Parts: sequence; C-alpha cells; structure tokens
Amino acid sequence: MIRFITTTAVLGLLSACLAPSIRADSQTKESHLTIYEPLQVQNTVLAPGHYVFTLAAPDRNHAVVNIYNAAGARVGVVIGSQAYRAHIDDKTVFTVSQRGNQPGTLKWFYAGDNFGVEFAVK
Repeated sequence: MIRFITTTAVLGLLSACLAPSIRADSQTKESHLTIYEPLQVQNTVLAPGHYVFTLAAPDRNHAVVNIYNAAGARVGVVIGSQAYRAHIDDKTVFTVSQRGNQPGTLKWFYAGDNFGVEFAVK
C-alpha cells in the first residue's frame, strides 16, 4: 500500500512539473515550414530547407518571431506586424505573396487563429 501511495505521489509531481512545458508549444505557436527556394525574411536569408517558427515573447508581443533551422539552431529573430484573416482554418498556414514591383510578404497564421504575423520578404 505504501508503494502505491509513493508511486501515485511521484507521478502526480512529475505531471505537475511537465504540464507547463506541454502548454508552452501552444503558447509559442511552434510551426514548421519547408521551403524549396531561398527566401529572405526581412534581414534573414533562409536557404532551401526545413524551419521552425516560434513566437519569441508570446505573453508580451505576438510580432517577434524566432526562426530555427532543422538542427534547432536559431537563424534569425524577425519583427513582423499583425495580420488578420476573415476565416479561421484548422491548419497552420504560411503564404508568400507579391504584387507587381512591391516587396513581397510572408504571412503566418497558426491553426485556429484569425490573427497572425506578416513579414516583408525580398
């Protein structure tokens, strides 16, 4: 009986310690992007490959974004502006658009959100 109580207590403490780290992924809006051509996001040039985008300060500012490569090394920190979409999608969406001679934009919307981040691209 003592072993059961001890095991239950340890599992309870372990789950309480892990709970904040589990919630952190939804707070930072971690999203994965694979590109096949070079892409310059503000002053950060992304070579073809796999990248992870996360909010740098999810509690304070939803426009500062960390970009990590496939190895987990941070390749840049970019500051975007807030973007809005009318419909909410259940998937994370990245879009790159360009109008005429104007600089292009990269928009990032996390699944279930209608507010996202917009960056200038070259």
